[in-house]
Amino acid sequence: MVSSGVSGFGTLLIWNYNRILEMMSIGGPAQTRDTIDVTSHDSPDNYREFVAGPASGGEVSIDGNLIVEDELGQVAFYANMLSGTKRTAWIVMPMAVGASLLFEAIAKSFSLSAPHDDKIGVSAALQITGKPTLYVAQSAGMTVLTGKKYGGVDAGAALVITPAVAVDTYAYGCTVDADTTGVLLTATAVGHIVRIQGVLEGTGVETPVAITLNPAGEDTEVFIMVYETPTVKSPRLYVLTVTRPA
Repeated sequence: MVSSGVSGFGTLLIWNYNRILEMMSIGGPAQTRDTIDVTSHDSPDNYREFVAGPASGGEVSIDGNLIVEDELGQVAFYANMLSGTKRTAWIVMPMAVGASLLFEAIAKSFSLSAPHDDKIGVSAALQITGKPTLYVAQSAGMTVLTGKKYGGVDAGAALVITPAVAVDTYAYGCTVDADTTGVLLTATAVGHIVRIQGVLEGTGVETPVAITLNPAGEDTEVFIMVYETPTVKSPRLYVLTVTRPA
């Protein structure tokens, strides 16, 4: 029998609706259930008897490259650990798999490593609180993505986004002018929750605030996450790379 196993490459940890960048390993959670010993003098054949007790969602461990510019991912995770803030998190498997695990979690640990002969790494752990939910059906996805330039002499001009938008095309690009400071985007996914850079947006509605671009000469990756509601399905994740020349 030919195996149906698939590569885990491309799996992402989403923390507070933003990617945590450059993770090399995502482990867990190992979900468990306690058992309660109810053995008595009346237990048949003097064998111990048990009943189910509370369940635990377990922990998630991550290891990766330290990216100090990852303000919405690694840096935000660290800040949430210091504050003890509970967040929504997803482990999203590759888009070809179409499955994910959704849970609430507390950032439990954050550790750096800086060996003299290797990269600076980061390790972290999340404690799941409550019941995780596994979704094996994938959301329909985004059908339209348009945008405008913000700032500069060409402000308001339409973005030329390529390739043509399709629900199962996940990487897009566009080029703006050197003096363009931001972009206004409209993502359409009817019947879906739409989040752009982690911010909740309306489907088919232009972002009310421009997404700030990196300085001229640097690309900006805009992360778009859509998932169906009220019957939640596994999200589809899109990235628009905005090129701003020097």
